[in-house]
Amino acid sequence: MTIAALRALIDEELPDIPRHPAPRIPRIRYSAKDTPMTLPVPHPRPANPPSAEDPPITVGALIAWAHAHTDKGIRRLGDEAHLALGTLRARHQEEQTLSELAAKETELEERLAEVRASMAQMKPRKRKAPARDYEPATVRAWARDNNVPVPAMGQIPAAVLTAWRERDAQGGAA
Repeated sequence: MTIAALRALIDEELPDIPRHPAPRIPRIRYSAKDTPMTLPVPHPRPANPPSAEDPPITVGALIAWAHAHTDKGIRRLGDEAHLALGTLRARHQEEQTLSELAAKETELEERLAEVRASMAQMKPRKRKAPARDYEPATVRAWARDNNVPVPAMGQIPAAVLTAWRERDAQGGAA
């Protein structure tokens, strides 16, 4: 992110902060590849912490101060901070967008469930097969014992069931 972009960002975020009169800073293109990856070094706490009467300095004002500073190291730190803030802003926006999309997805899933429930109510109901009054294994065993042809699997023919029921009605003997 360039210094001009940083200044535009600061002016957008904090429009009423007075700017330090600083010499014109040349435009330099920076990228994440230009900055070596270093671990943050813990800084010692200042001997005199700011009192409650001192107004805290804003991030925008601090970065503007860093860009206007004569020390090259402080300007570099200001550039890094600006780059980090830009990256954080982009990530924050992405996460907000993802959150909104997740909420829309949940809403659509709920609506889809409602539509499917309505469709299920509109479909004709399937008839349930009547409950059997026999055990297929019992009928097949009876048919084999009495030389009545019956398939080993599947539906038992109506003629076999009728013969088995007549046997039952006549006294149960084969």
